Amino acid sequence: NPWLRFAALSAVSIGLGYVNWLGLPIVGDMSMTICFIGMSPFIILTLVGMFKIDPSRWMEMPAAYDLSNMDAVDDDSYNVAGGLFSGAVWGGIMWRPFLNNIFWNLNSFDAGGSFVEDIDDPSRVLPRAMQWSVFMVAICYLIPLMIAIGASDSDNTEWVDGYLARLASDVVGPWLGIWTVFAAAISNIGMFQAELSADALQLKGMADHGYVPKIFSRRSRQGTPTYSILLGVAIIVMLGAAKLDQLVEMLNFNYSISLLMEYAAFLKLRFTRPDMERPYQIPLNNFWCCVFMMPAILLTVFLMLLATYTTLAFAVVVNIIGFAMFYCRSKKGTRVMGRKASKSMMNGSVGSGDQSRSASITQER
Repeated sequence: NPWLRFAALSAVSIGLGYVNWLGLPIVGDMSMTICFIGMSPFIILTLVGMFKIDPSRWMEMPAAYDLSNMDAVDDDSYNVAGGLFSGAVWGGIMWRPFLNNIFWNLNSFDAGGSFVEDIDDPSRVLPRAMQWSVFMVAICYLIPLMIAIGASDSDNTEWVDGYLARLASDVVGPWLGIWTVFAAAISNIGMFQAELSADALQLKGMADHGYVPKIFSRRSRQGTPTYSILLGVAIIVMLGAAKLDQLVEMLNFNYSISLLMEYAAFLKLRFTRPDMERPYQIPLNNFWCCVFMMPAILLTVFLMLLATYTTLAFAVVVNIIGFAMFYCRSKKGTRVMGRKASKSMMNGSVGSGDQSRSASITQER
């Protein structure tokens, strides 16, 4: 029942939003606990499955897909048609869902910057946290997948949603398959809390700089931005009726736009503000910074080119609304600054006149 599904998703989202509102310490402690629970079945799978690996399995290329019968291999009914590269299947790989899933699972490291205000020593803590996070996330994806591929003789068309749990049951036992499903579910809670916290703090930062209404900068007694969290939960509830594959692609496309802006801002500041104080600076000169960023820029642009026309239309509408809001707030800020400047000049003129009259009276006396 789609209505029952929507009601359940809404109730869970509102409940998790309330937990997020209670404060970052609770979210942090919950995330650490979820991390250990979520990784435990994959650690067991790695330790047991490493003795059953056939390395030749890693070199096997996927079978070519029959685009005329995608329902046979695509349990999510993922639409590979449409867009600038319709049916982007090369070398036996469906590149649109492949890259979108990888990108969705490995992005948002930049969201760590949203928590700088709540870190005691960001210049020391944040770079180390980012380095360890990138390394651990990459390893935690790569090693279990290599073990799973090497320890099984399944065909690539069998790798659909939930197959990793089935494989864990085959390699270790049914109990690990159940544990894997539970770990995946609880890991989504951790991802939800981390993403909601980061988005709420980003919105608060925009409110502090006048890009959105000031109401979104108000903090609760727990120190959390109340109205920013409410808006985030409301958007999540509204999007709960959409399909996951559509949401992933739409979010990835808009996130790619923000990444390109971040890349451009990084390079511009390195060239125009080289002496600006930075908590952490990439130890490369300007030329090598450009070379260093080029693969990420090209991959981001390539991902955007794979988008469907529906995603492109969604991105155009959302960004037009965003630029319109930015323009209106900028014009309003300009008028406010103009009024303040005029008032200051008037006060200055009145003050100057009073001083002149006082000086004249003093001279007469």
